[in-house]
Amino acid sequence: MPYRKIAVLFLALGFAFGAAGMVAGQAKDEKPADKKEDEKPLTKAEYDALMEKEIQDAWNKLKINDRKKMGEKAAEAADVIAAASAKVLRYDGKVLDGDNKGKLAREQKDFKDWVDALKKHAEEYAKHARKGDWTKAAASREKINETCGACHKVYEPPAEDK
Repeated sequence: MPYRKIAVLFLALGFAFGAAGMVAGQAKDEKPADKKEDEKPLTKAEYDALMEKEIQDAWNKLKINDRKKMGEKAAEAADVIAAASAKVLRYDGKVLDGDNKGKLAREQKDFKDWVDALKKHAEEYAKHARKGDWTKAAASREKINETCGACHKVYEPPAEDK
């Protein structure tokens, strides 16, 4: 009789751990779907919304808080820009001119380099702003601005094409 109780106990534990394993397996299965969403290319409309609503808004907040010498708030705005750079890399737009005309922007080395530079300069700005080192923050802020402008000259269609 005691063997039956032990067998039932082990059977119950087996079912409990098996169910927990299935739940954990389902959670693992959900993560790749989330990852796929993060890798999905951005349409022109999604990219424009990212630029206008997320990056431009953060850039404006960065400049305002920089002028007021509000380090943490300025740094938070720079953090938004740095985080958004991963989304920028998913842009589905095409090269507008030159040897690579018509090819995907996100596959171009200079596009990737500009996005990497944007992230780097935004992270540097955030670090300097948090420390209150406004001279170095200003240099990083200018590099953010230059990087964005250089990329837009090559990859942003003229206003009449938008």
